[in-house]
Amino acid sequence: MADFSIEGSTDPFLAVQLDKGETVVAEGGAMAAMEDTIDLTGKARGGFLKSLARAATTGESFFMQHAVAERGPGRMLFAPGHPGEVRILEVMGESWSLTDGAFLCAEESLKLETKRNKSIGGSFFGGTGGFFIMSVSGTGTLAVSALGAIQEMAIPPGGELIVDSGHVVAWPSTAEMSASLSTGQGGGMLSKVVGSVKTGEGVVLRFKGSGSILVASRAQPAFIGWISSRMPSSD
Repeated sequence: MADFSIEGSTDPFLAVQLDKGETVVAEGGAMAAMEDTIDLTGKARGGFLKSLARAATTGESFFMQHAVAERGPGRMLFAPGHPGEVRILEVMGESWSLTDGAFLCAEESLKLETKRNKSIGGSFFGGTGGFFIMSVSGTGTLAVSALGAIQEMAIPPGGELIVDSGHVVAWPSTAEMSASLSTGQGGGMLSKVVGSVKTGEGVVLRFKGSGSILVASRAQPAFIGWISSRMPSSD
C-alpha cells in the first residue's frame, strides 16, 4: 500500500511514498514535487463521459493525475489548490461522499464515482455538489482537503448533527443527509426562511445515523464574499 502522511502544519503538503509499481490518483494540478522514479500522466478516469460528468457536476478536474512508480520506489508531494488542512481517511469497505473540491488524492484501488444526490433539498440548496456528488468507495487510503481547518463531529446517538452547508467537507455512508432552511425543528417554510435570515445561518444539512462528519472552519462562498468586499472598485 502507498504510504500517505501530512507534512507541515500551516497549509500542509500531502506526502505519498510509493513502492515500485504502485499508483495513486490525484486531482488535476495537485502534484507539487516528485522523484524521477515516478511517471505522471493525465487521464480521463472512467472514460470520456464519466470524466465530463464529474467535471461538470462536482467541480473536479476533467483530467485526473495518475502517478505510477515505474522505475522503483518514489516520494511525491501533493498540494490542494486552496489554503487549508489536508485529512487522510482509511476507507475500509465503506463509502464517503465528498463536497465540491474536497478530493485531493487516493489509492488506485478506490472507486471514484459521480452519484445523484438523494436529498432534493441538498440538491437545490445544500452546497454539496448540487444534484451530483463525488462518492469514494472500496478499500484504500483517501486524502481530502478543505478551506481552513478540519474537525470531526460525531452524530449523536438517536439524534441529528446540524452543519452549515458551506462547512461540510465529507460524510460516510453510515450517515443520512437532508437539507433544511434553518436549525429550527418546527414551523412552516416562511418561518424557516425568516429564522434563517435572522440567524444568518443559511441552509443547514442534517445528518442522522452514525459516524463522524468532516467540518471545515471556512465556508467557500463566505470567504469569496469577504475577499470580494475588500477588492478595489473598478469605477
